[in-house]
Amino acid sequence: MGTGRSTEIYQFKVTLIGITPPLWRRIQIAADSCLSQFHRALQVAMGWENNHLYMFRAGSRRYGPLDADEDKDLGLIDAKRTRLSAVVRNVGTAITYVYDYGDDWEHELLLESILMPDPSTIYPLCIAGQRRCPPEDVGGIAGYADYLEVMADPDHEEHEEVMMWRGPFEPEYFSIEKVNQELAKKFHSKTKVSTPRKPIETSKPVVSRSQMTKTLITPIIPQVQRTPVKSGETVLLELNQRERDLIIAHSFADESLTNRLQITQPPGQRPKFHFTLDELDELAGNLAAEANHAKNRVLQEQLDQLCDRIEGFLTRYTQGDA
Repeated sequence: MGTGRSTEIYQFKVTLIGITPPLWRRIQIAADSCLSQFHRALQVAMGWENNHLYMFRAGSRRYGPLDADEDKDLGLIDAKRTRLSAVVRNVGTAITYVYDYGDDWEHELLLESILMPDPSTIYPLCIAGQRRCPPEDVGGIAGYADYLEVMADPDHEEHEEVMMWRGPFEPEYFSIEKVNQELAKKFHSKTKVSTPRKPIETSKPVVSRSQMTKTLITPIIPQVQRTPVKSGETVLLELNQRERDLIIAHSFADESLTNRLQITQPPGQRPKFHFTLDELDELAGNLAAEANHAKNRVLQEQLDQLCDRIEGFLTRYTQGDA
């Protein structure tokens, strides 16, 4: 998803269903993005922490990650192998994004417009929004309503306990600048953020009298010990010349990645390149989507093999404090 591509740009209005006053974002993203990349952009734009599973619902079809045992019975289509433009084609179309099967947060994704890319703009980009995202594991809509009520009442018997859980929480706070800084870090770690907009900051509390529902979801524990890698830190990946050519010629990877692959390596040495985990995840998604649409079977197999190798490489690491 680079600034130099000629792909169309989709503008979505993203609304968290069931929350009043409305909690929403307006984001722009390349139409050729994989659904897995759209998921990552939505996580950042909304303010989620990406600790749970997700799916997209479009009519009778469901798209999501296929590498988790919990997804085997859901009939999901691989989100990494599906481009956004293959699911949403026309302005006015709305699909649903579901995050965290326990709290069951549903988002309406309404395609508002299809734009030509601005060469000076970095995508994905958040251009508007209101209100802060609920805390993870708060217990869904009912739990969030009770959480706000407890937070708004310092005399509530559970106020201190809730404060110790997450700290201060301002439901009306939202900063486009911070969202776009994080999007730039996740998708374009070596580029500057598109023109930031002034954060929207208010302090008006929201109070509800809904019945308390505490549903805390146990975090998914990795079965294999992985090496923790700090956010923004890179890992070393070896690529042969054929693999480099495949990425450069047959993927929609950002130019900040493809340009890196064209750097001349010392004679006699196997080319080695540094990538963040997010960059590798984006690269694998691009290769998977391209393989899914390749008409040449040999090319499809080569792209699939490279995608599998990168995804296997990613299983050695986890995002976190080293």
